Amino acid sequence: MIESLIEEFSMAIRQLRLKKFRTLLILLGIAVGVATVVAVVSFGEGLRINAVEEIQKSRDLTLIEVSPGLRENGLILISDSKVEEIKGFEEVVCPYIKDAYVSPSGSYFELFGVQEDYKTANEFELAGGSWFESGQNQIVLGSDLWEKLEKIDGIKIGVPTTAKLRLYGEDGRPLDKEVRFTPVGYLKPTGSDMDSGAFIELESAKELSNKEYYDGVLVKAESSSQVPETRAQIEKIGLASSSAQDEIDSVNRIMNGITFVLALFSSISILVGGLMVVNTMVVSVYERTREIGISKALGAAESDILKMFLAECLIIGAFGGILGDLIGVIFSVLIDRIGKALLISRLEIGNIEHLTALNFKILAAGFLISLVVSILSGLYPAWRAAKMDPVRALRHL
Repeated sequence: MIESLIEEFSMAIRQLRLKKFRTLLILLGIAVGVATVVAVVSFGEGLRINAVEEIQKSRDLTLIEVSPGLRENGLILISDSKVEEIKGFEEVVCPYIKDAYVSPSGSYFELFGVQEDYKTANEFELAGGSWFESGQNQIVLGSDLWEKLEKIDGIKIGVPTTAKLRLYGEDGRPLDKEVRFTPVGYLKPTGSDMDSGAFIELESAKELSNKEYYDGVLVKAESSSQVPETRAQIEKIGLASSSAQDEIDSVNRIMNGITFVLALFSSISILVGGLMVVNTMVVSVYERTREIGISKALGAAESDILKMFLAECLIIGAFGGILGDLIGVIFSVLIDRIGKALLISRLEIGNIEHLTALNFKILAAGFLISLVVSILSGLYPAWRAAKMDPVRALRHL
């Protein structure tokens, strides 16, 4: 069995060596197709990894946002009892309320009523002033909101200012309640929506808005690996939850779809290589008609003829896949260097280490695609050679 396989592949190699230039063209056709797919997929994978890394840098993967849950007859609100239940899952649990305010100049902002743990969980750092004290309408502003109100409203640390709390009556009409605040500090940029908000002591916020329930709860897990389990426990008590992992999963789905579409279009070049294999093998069958007739007259079975031609296709596919992977690596390096330089110069993006991401799975997929395309392309010519009438084949000039 092994000896016959060795003999078939030796014969296939001899046949391919007799047509060196034709074989080289076929290999290049397959290799360029494989290289294109490898480079495009590595580019898509690189974009996906960069997007995920950006999320991981800007978001804390251990934080869980809890919001009111939905049921058939309405909302499941976040009460003190629900907060106590959540505290049974994790140690750091930070309930908060959130209200919309309007500054004297008409600038809208959200004021979060929070506790000290909320600051620790989000790793807030003060850029100026101090954190608020309990029992007073002292507020701390996010970096973007501070710059905006300082420029437009002229607010200063320690100088009282006013803002209107936007409430709604039973008839749905807006009711504005004027509140006097004292800005005591502002935060360093966090790169999140928190930069556009302000923060006040939780009990003060509850008194201002007369709320009995919380708008949300921030939960900090001990590690990112515990987040799924904690979220499952929170959702069991009827509340909704979200985390940075949701955003990562969304990015992965989108980028996987984009990569698939790009790979689909780039695979057209592989189909062209497959057509070259079909054309070459059909010509080869025609040129070797007498050889096929002699082989069948000497007792060769149809399966022997079939394996003889498929062995050539297998060799073409194997060498084409290896060459394609090598060229694909070169393409990926060029995309990485040229594309990264272009992004840095045109889009002013300088924190990308690599634009492409090659791995063993991509290279293995390129090699297997080459094999499959070559074998499928050679099936018809091989079948045609196997079914050839030996008498007619021997009469062929």
